[in-house]
Amino acid sequence: MSADYDRLFHSPGDAVQTADDDADRDTVATGVMSTSGPGRSEVTPPPMPVASNKTQAAPAPPPRQSEVTTQMPPTRAAAPQRQQPNGMMRTPMSTGPAGARYEQQRSAPTPSPRPAPAPSPSQHFAETQSESESVRQAGQPAPTSAATIGNHRAIDALAHVGVKSAIKMPSARGWRHLLYVLTRINLGPSPDELYEMELHTRIRRNARDSYQIGVFGLKGGVGKTAITVALGSALSKVRGDRILAIDADPDGGNLADRAGRQSAATIGDLLSDKELARYNDIRAYTSMNGANLEVLSSEDYSGARREFNDEDWKGATGIVSRYYNLVLADCGAGLFQPAARGVLSTVSGLVIVASASIDGARQAAITMDWLRQNGYQDLLGRSCVVINHVVPGKPNIDIEDLVQQFERHVPPGRVIVLPYDKHIAAGTEIQIDLLAKDFRRRIIELAAGLSDDFDRLERR
Repeated sequence: MSADYDRLFHSPGDAVQTADDDADRDTVATGVMSTSGPGRSEVTPPPMPVASNKTQAAPAPPPRQSEVTTQMPPTRAAAPQRQQPNGMMRTPMSTGPAGARYEQQRSAPTPSPRPAPAPSPSQHFAETQSESESVRQAGQPAPTSAATIGNHRAIDALAHVGVKSAIKMPSARGWRHLLYVLTRINLGPSPDELYEMELHTRIRRNARDSYQIGVFGLKGGVGKTAITVALGSALSKVRGDRILAIDADPDGGNLADRAGRQSAATIGDLLSDKELARYNDIRAYTSMNGANLEVLSSEDYSGARREFNDEDWKGATGIVSRYYNLVLADCGAGLFQPAARGVLSTVSGLVIVASASIDGARQAAITMDWLRQNGYQDLLGRSCVVINHVVPGKPNIDIEDLVQQFERHVPPGRVIVLPYDKHIAAGTEIQIDLLAKDFRRRIIELAAGLSDDFDRLERR
């Protein structure tokens, strides 16, 4: 006993280590005996060892012969010991296992993660492109991000967003217009007005280059010149750009007289001028009507030295195509003439005019067959057929049946029936505002049908 007390007094570390080893042995065998009162002992379950990352103490020496018979709960090595008056050592009670091996590891304060530096725009784009490429190779859909969008502008997407106008457009004619004027009740445009607006939108299509249209008819007196003036005037009034009509009839055409002659200059004068460098230089040789349609007349038939031929047409269009968006050609009655061949070699659209009679229908059918058999099948697909009532009264042919027959050879909606018009039949200068309402509407439909091909890639 005295040796054990000396060891406890003089070697506290050894005593604690020995007590710990004894507690381990007792725990493995039968558990730890603890005294809770006089003459009473209880078996307590062994304490669970706590893993520690700290360095374990040195191994204890082998157990000595004399051991402490009564095992007190293990105490911490650093806990102070007090001596009782009777000379016995009192070990302080602790709430948990003691010793270095049972010390809980103190968790060091976890440092707050520092935010990673933001990558530069070039690094972010490269990383995103690499990720998209790997996803694409794996067969998965690429993620949508700002980098994968590329050069798509946000402002371009707004063009597809529908916007409702706060103000409704009032009607411009009819009882709807009268109701709006008297009561300010706005019912909007009528269906007929909406249809006319749609036609105007089609006519305003952009022509990629100087678009040329030829007006043909195998028979004279079917109204080719009047249709050329009315069509050119409608196109000019709706589009508002430069449009020129050229008299390509080698047999003494009267295009300038029907459009309103303002200049005595002719195509021959234009071709002989070698200093044409501006639009105003061309304008000096043309005449303009009230709808801003310009007309270039042909040589006076009585004083002409030769007929208008293909070289004259190609030379004239080579000059004016740099200054005019649309060029119309009022052609003669034949297709074998050099002027007609020159026009067919350059035009991108065609108008085939026939009178509302069985004879006029045959001439129109012959024209379509000739175009198909002479290599102008593609041009026939960009053609319109006009059935013109040149005389009043009911014709001797079924017009509806004739329209159905012609629609087999041209695209649907491109067979136009023109009613008889007194202003046209008068033979004077044609003014588009003096034409009948039905005649103007049919001319607008003809212009819209031809305008559908303005943005087509193929040409002649």
